[in-house]
Amino acid sequence: MRLQAPNPIKLRSKLLGGEKPLICVPLASVDEVSILTEIDEVINMKPDVIEWRADYFESILDVSKVKNILEIIRSKNESIPIIFTCRSHDEGGYRNIDDETRLKLFTDVVDTGFIDVMDVELAFGNERIEKIKSLAIQKDVKLILSYHSFTDTPSENFIVEKIKEQIKNGADISKIAVMPKDQGDVLKLLNATYRARKEISNPIIGISMGPIGSITRLTAFVFGSDMTFAAGVNASAPGQLPIEVMRKYIDTII
Repeated sequence: MRLQAPNPIKLRSKLLGGEKPLICVPLASVDEVSILTEIDEVINMKPDVIEWRADYFESILDVSKVKNILEIIRSKNESIPIIFTCRSHDEGGYRNIDDETRLKLFTDVVDTGFIDVMDVELAFGNERIEKIKSLAIQKDVKLILSYHSFTDTPSENFIVEKIKEQIKNGADISKIAVMPKDQGDVLKLLNATYRARKEISNPIIGISMGPIGSITRLTAFVFGSDMTFAAGVNASAPGQLPIEVMRKYIDTII
């Protein structure tokens, strides 16, 4: 029996924080032709959730093209929730886009009604987050506030406090992704997730990245993490595993 979120969130036909962790597969193609092919391939994998890592998209600054892609994703499958992410360059984003441009993009995307979840870094700042949150509430879009470290794994206390800060600043879902230097760092992430789950009612996503951390993509759900990320056509982060492997493992454990 895994640790479940006391206040799970319904995302279309899926329950985030329920009995099973949700498996999310990213879209990470660079151009329009490739992403249209990738959408079909990812939908055929039958993930619980699809994340569009739009920072990979070469036309990300053309809002009309972004909206068109989102409309296509939604039209091809009504039941799979969509997360929109345009990751900041400081936290692993593919492109370096200034904050005000990203803010305009986020509000325009939320306003389309095509997405279910928006992922924004906690470091984006309270004022900008409040603008996104206000519109997200109107459109019934859930907000992930995230923290990424691609260099190390902070202390357990740091991770737990960061999760609390995310919730305090309006996150419906808290996300932490860190890079381990050794197996001890992996245990730090798992124990911090466990500790946070004991105190936080909202869904939590806890990930240790890279080859050493890949085990958390299969096991963190036992400790209270509510979503894991699988490699689709393109991986969007180091350590992602094929969805078939993850699904079989999770089904075996659950």
